[in-house]
Amino acid sequence: MLTLDELKKLGSCVRLSDYTTASENELVVEKSWTDHLLQARVVNRSDRPKQLKEVVLFAGNTPYSPDTPFYGEGYQMLTQYGGTLTSPFPIGAYGTDWDFFRLPRTPFHKNLWTVYNLLLLSPEQLGHQLLAFMSCHRFSGEFRFRGSYMEVIMDMEDLTLEAGGSWDLEEFVFSSGPDHNLLLEDLAGHLNRNHPRLHYPEIPTGWCSYYCLRPMTAEGFYDNARAMKQRIPELRRIQIDGGYAAADGDFLIPNPTLGTDVKTISDGIRANGMEAAGYISPFIVEPGSVLLQEHPDWLVQDEEGKPNNGIGQKKKSPDKQWYMLDTTHPEALNYLRSSVKTMHDDWGWRYFKMDFLQYGGLPGKRYDKNATRIEAFRRGIKAIVDEVGHDSFILGCNAPFWPLLGLVHGNRITNDIARDWKHVSGNAKEQFRRNWQNDTLWYNDPDVIVLERVTFKSRTISGEIAGATSVISDQELEFHKAVILASGGMIVSGDLIPSMSENNINVLRKLLPPTGKAACFDDNNYIIGRIDLGNRQAICVFNFDNEPKDFEFVLEGSHLLYDFWTDEEIGVYTDKVQLRCLDAHCAKVLYFKTEANK
Repeated sequence: MLTLDELKKLGSCVRLSDYTTASENELVVEKSWTDHLLQARVVNRSDRPKQLKEVVLFAGNTPYSPDTPFYGEGYQMLTQYGGTLTSPFPIGAYGTDWDFFRLPRTPFHKNLWTVYNLLLLSPEQLGHQLLAFMSCHRFSGEFRFRGSYMEVIMDMEDLTLEAGGSWDLEEFVFSSGPDHNLLLEDLAGHLNRNHPRLHYPEIPTGWCSYYCLRPMTAEGFYDNARAMKQRIPELRRIQIDGGYAAADGDFLIPNPTLGTDVKTISDGIRANGMEAAGYISPFIVEPGSVLLQEHPDWLVQDEEGKPNNGIGQKKKSPDKQWYMLDTTHPEALNYLRSSVKTMHDDWGWRYFKMDFLQYGGLPGKRYDKNATRIEAFRRGIKAIVDEVGHDSFILGCNAPFWPLLGLVHGNRITNDIARDWKHVSGNAKEQFRRNWQNDTLWYNDPDVIVLERVTFKSRTISGEIAGATSVISDQELEFHKAVILASGGMIVSGDLIPSMSENNINVLRKLLPPTGKAACFDDNNYIIGRIDLGNRQAICVFNFDNEPKDFEFVLEGSHLLYDFWTDEEIGVYTDKVQLRCLDAHCAKVLYFKTEANK
C-alpha cells in the first residue's frame, strides 16, 4: 500500500497548453498538508502569462500491485470504472467518458486510464485507500494510471495565469482504513464542508410519464392523476417528463401532440387531486429549435466561433446532434431564469427534474473567457436554484457529479431503467457503488420502479405498427424491487396507475414513505446489503448469477426472520443464515425486529 510519506515524495509539475512541461522556476505547485488533507495552489513566478493545460499534483511509480482492484468515478452519471490497475473497465452501459461523451484526450492521456475526482483502491487483505478531491468550485480532478504508475491531475482548461498570479486548486484527501464505507462517509463530510448540502424536508415520491405514457397526452396525465388519488395518493406527484416541449431549448413552446399547453395540463393534474411536477433539460439545444435560429450567440462555440455540437453524446443522425446553452452569457442565463420562473409561477411546479446536465459542463468556447466549464455549469444550476429552489425540490439527472455538489436536493445515480435483466442488473451495479451518497450529499434517485409488464407500440420505417413486449422475469422483478429498497432514496413509479395490479400497488405501499436509509454492503462484491430501519434490520441478498446459488451471511445473535414483502415468518436463526438455491437473477429481502419492537 501507498503511505502518505510516499505520496508526498511523488513529483509535481505544470503542463502547458503547447504540451510542454513548465520549468519549476516559472511555475510552481505549492502544497500545504493538514494531516491527510491537502490544499494546493499553482503560482506563476515568471514575468509572462502562461496558458495552463493541467497541474500534476503527484506523478510516479507507487507500491501498488498492478492487479490491485479499484473503483473510480466517471466525470458524470453514466460513467463509472472498476477492475484492476492493469485491467480497468467501464461499469456502465455507455462506456468511457472519452468514447461515448467525447471528452477530449491529449498526449498526456496516452496509454493511461482515467477516472474522475474519486479513486478507491482495495489491495487484497490490506484494507482500502481513498484518493479524492474534496471540492469542485473551478476545476475537475483526474486520476490516471497504468499498472503501478499513477498521476493525480487538475484540469486547468487552457486558462491563462498572469505573471505573478496564483490559483487555489481543489482540496484533496488521502485516507486509509479497513472499512471502505467509513472512508466514503468521511469524504462526504469533507464534501459537505466545502459544498454545504441543499436540504429538503422530505424524500419526494411520485409517478413519471416517461416509462409508460407513450404518446404523452393531456388525458393520459389526468387518467393517472385520478387513479393515483384513488389507489395510492401517497405518491403525490405526477411528473411531466421530457417530450412536452416542441424542441429542446424551447422550454415554453409545447409539443403539439400533447393536445393542449403545459399550464393547462398542470392545472388539470391539480384539479384531479395530485401535484404537477416538471422536467427541464436546461443546457441542451436542438437543431431546428427557435432558440438556435434566433440566438446562436447564446450557445457554447467551437474554435471557429460557431455553435459547437462536436462534443457530447454522438447521435446516430448528425442533424440531431445537440448544442449547449452557454450560461456565462448574461442573456442566455436570463432566458433560463425566466423560463423556470414561468414554470414555477404560471404552471405551478414545485418539483424540477433537470436532465442531461453534463451538457452544461463540457468543454468549449464560452462568452466569459475566464470561466471554467465547472464555473459555467455551476452558474447555470445556481440560477435555477436561486429562482425556484426556495420552495421547490431540485433533482439532477445525467449530471457531472462533483460539479453538482451543493446545488440540488436529489440526484439520479443510475442509467435509465428498462423492463429487462440488462438494465435491472446494470443499474444495481451502478447504484450500489453510490449508495454512500444517499442522504449525505443529496437524496439518491435510483430511477423509477417498474412492476408491470408492458408492450410499447411503435411504427417501423415501412409504416407498420410493431409492439415491443417486456422480457423481464418474475425473479428479475424481485431483484429490481430489492434494488430500489436498497437505494434508500426516492420512490417514483413508472407504471400506468389505472391498470396496475393490486399486488403491485401493495409493493409500492411497502416502499412508502421512503426509508432514507441506503443498504451498507458487507464487501465490494455488493451481494449482502444491510439496512438499518430503526425498528427493523433488513438484509438484502442479490444473486447476479445466471444459475441458482446458495448464500450465507453473518447474523449477530438469535433472531426470528421475516420476509420483507409479505411479513411471513421465515424462522429463527442464530449467528448465521444460509439461503439455499436462491434463483438466478433474483433477490431476497429479510428482516428482524429490534429488541424494543419484538
